[in-house]
Amino acid sequence: MLDPESTGKIIDEASKLAPEVYKDLAKPATQEIGSVAGRGVKALLSPVRAFLWSWEKIEQIIEEGISKRFEKIPEENRKTPDLEIAVPLMQALTYTAQNETLREMYLNLLANSMDSTKDKKVHPSFVELIKQMNSLDAKVFDKLSVKKGYQKVINPNISLKGKGKNFIDATPEWFLGWTISGYDIFDISSSIVRLSKFGLVELLYDRTNGKDGYSELKSHKYLNDILNQYQIAKPQTELQITTTESILYINEYGKQFLSACR
Repeated sequence: MLDPESTGKIIDEASKLAPEVYKDLAKPATQEIGSVAGRGVKALLSPVRAFLWSWEKIEQIIEEGISKRFEKIPEENRKTPDLEIAVPLMQALTYTAQNETLREMYLNLLANSMDSTKDKKVHPSFVELIKQMNSLDAKVFDKLSVKKGYQKVINPNISLKGKGKNFIDATPEWFLGWTISGYDIFDISSSIVRLSKFGLVELLYDRTNGKDGYSELKSHKYLNDILNQYQIAKPQTELQITTTESILYINEYGKQFLSACR
């Protein structure tokens, strides 16, 4: 079990080092905004207060969340996490702990930083990476991580046949042939681009790794449904799906991030 005394020490150290702006998170978030802009703004922002939790609440979340993970760490490998990991992580939890997907990533990151056999995989920048993510980004990255090495992806377009012209924004920029519940193929494409901007995924446009698998992507139902919609809207125009064959992969930094957050 996690030693409450040790946990309290970590929280206490984090509180002392935290900037004043973070200490104010436990106060009503709309105090100054409301006084300037009036009751309408205050009323709209008031629900946010419930999710700006105090250090005491964060301590409870961490202790409950870390305990089950901590039991798997041999006692001789347990250590106090580095403050450059623990402090910003706890600050981030004050407004993201209600998001289960991101919360679990943070708790895994903190637990691994408290294991002397894994802490070298945990980098301070990983806290900032999670802060930039939403739930979809985390889920897409997790799904991408299931497959090792290069992954086939296409860059599709709805084109005027024989004209070399494409409809702008008709199709997603990157298409892998799958979605995640509650999101569409455009959402997945945007998330893939964000993961690339985060430095976790490499997107190699017009680069291939063999030819197998691309034909299935080109003839996928998702893309054919879009083509049919355009053909219905423009019955006098001959349209087709054109694609560029590409690949993507999780780079070394992404693999380290994945290992640190699991």
